[in-house]
Amino acid sequence: MTEFNPITTLKINDGEKDYEVEAKVTFAFDRKAEKFSEDSEDGRKGAMPGFNVIFNGLLESRNKAILQFWECATAYLKNPPTREQLEKAIDDFITENEDTLPLLQGALDKLNNSGFFKRESRSYWMTLNKAPNMAKSEDKEMTKAGIEMMKENYKEIMGAEPYTITQK
Repeated sequence: MTEFNPITTLKINDGEKDYEVEAKVTFAFDRKAEKFSEDSEDGRKGAMPGFNVIFNGLLESRNKAILQFWECATAYLKNPPTREQLEKAIDDFITENEDTLPLLQGALDKLNNSGFFKRESRSYWMTLNKAPNMAKSEDKEMTKAGIEMMKENYKEIMGAEPYTITQK
């Protein structure tokens, strides 16, 4: 079973001193996440909301998604760390711990259990589970396999099924 050790603070160096920042999921997070939204294949602007882009990236263990999460999670600060400062802090953490798992766990834990995104996270999984019914017949099996992969990725990271999470 995966050990659950979520990291929700980062040590930032601003060139003069080290200080810690806490990841918070607020309206500022949501506003900042909009910059990561993606257009659909047919050209619809912002068809995939930033929350989904970040959530998918975390489930795929993408380092870029960890950085996107932290950019959004520190947007509440009056003077948030720069992207470069966040990259350095994340690099330092990964170098020291030789793994991204605690960062992935911290990000997913915040998104799943914050009052702000708890419903959106649950809705993500409900929508994902209904996707095979909406897919074209020739795409159904591939859609099912993709969903199963996302669930397995979540379980690998968090040590629990995504749809049986005990909310805090």
